[in-house]
Amino acid sequence: MNTQALGVEHYLAGMRAALDDLPPNEVAEIMEDTEAHVAELSTELGEDETLEQRLGTPEQYAQELRQAAGYPSRTERLPVTTKKQMLTRPRAAAWGLVAATGITVLAGAAALREPAVLLLPAVILVLSLALVNDRGPVQQEIMNLPETIRLKQWLTPEAGTPAERAITYLKSLQPAWWLVRAGLLGLGAVLLAGRDLLGFLAIAAVAVVSVFAGPRAKVDRRWLWFSLPASALAVGLLFQVIDVTAGQLGYNASRSSYSGPVMQTYENIYVYDENNKLLTNVTLYDQDGQPINAPRSYSSCGRGDGTDPDPVIPANRYPRPVIDYQNGTCYTVAPTVTAPSSASSSSPSTTGTPPSSSGSATPSSVPPTSVSPSK
Repeated sequence: MNTQALGVEHYLAGMRAALDDLPPNEVAEIMEDTEAHVAELSTELGEDETLEQRLGTPEQYAQELRQAAGYPSRTERLPVTTKKQMLTRPRAAAWGLVAATGITVLAGAAALREPAVLLLPAVILVLSLALVNDRGPVQQEIMNLPETIRLKQWLTPEAGTPAERAITYLKSLQPAWWLVRAGLLGLGAVLLAGRDLLGFLAIAAVAVVSVFAGPRAKVDRRWLWFSLPASALAVGLLFQVIDVTAGQLGYNASRSSYSGPVMQTYENIYVYDENNKLLTNVTLYDQDGQPINAPRSYSSCGRGDGTDPDPVIPANRYPRPVIDYQNGTCYTVAPTVTAPSSASSSSPSTTGTPPSSSGSATPSSVPPTSVSPSK
């Protein structure tokens, strides 16, 4: 907004302040035609001419309009009460903006899980803005509140101090923050796209409008009722994204450190029937029909005379023969009847190993055979 437009706004704000003893609807009726007239007149001013030189002060011009409309002069109006009103429309609107901004930070931290929580601050914002929307873009009444004046003084430290330099630097980063804010809101909308369509559309719309709301709030303070909560929502979404990301990283780290159950390997499998008799030449398959091959590889034995090696048996045939060497010669020896001692303590129902009994067969002496296991 240029200097001329700012002059018009300040002039109109002074007129509204001079008419604030009248009902709001009557003030709006008086100012309806006056605003266009003052704006048109400002374009006709000379280089060094002001509105005050043409129309007089805002108070004088407001008094003329008051008399023309048949209202009593401000000095003729008797006060109804001398008690100062604590809760005025500007104060209620200002504190509504503060409350909605704070609630939006908390709601933004939960918006990705439950977007409906954003309805509460939205309702507060609409109601508080409705109280002062007819007071013009300057919102002079809110700016004249004691708490607003104290806030402005706190944000305007003495020139040359570190605080003043820090605030000046932060103000220079406002355009960058407007873009970052839109990016955070856009990220929140994307994360909601697959779960909540209405939440996605609402946050996406806020992200788009927030790009224009930042610059507009500098010249029209009514846009603060959108810009400040939009910043609060972006901060809340940032907190939630950080929390979700940290939880995901911790979950992945715990998964990578989990070694899983230790699987016990086996060297051979011994199959017994219901009479505790060792079965030989048994081929095993899993539930998918795939052979259950022995994990240990066996080398094929030759006959020791340089002729062809022994024939190869399937790798899923059990029990597996034992490879033995005698005097430098390789032999394949059939396994004994007794299962390995490590399985003797288990029941037959779990390991397939029969309990020892006096009637069980004794290991037999089997001569070397020409059958050799495959790899």
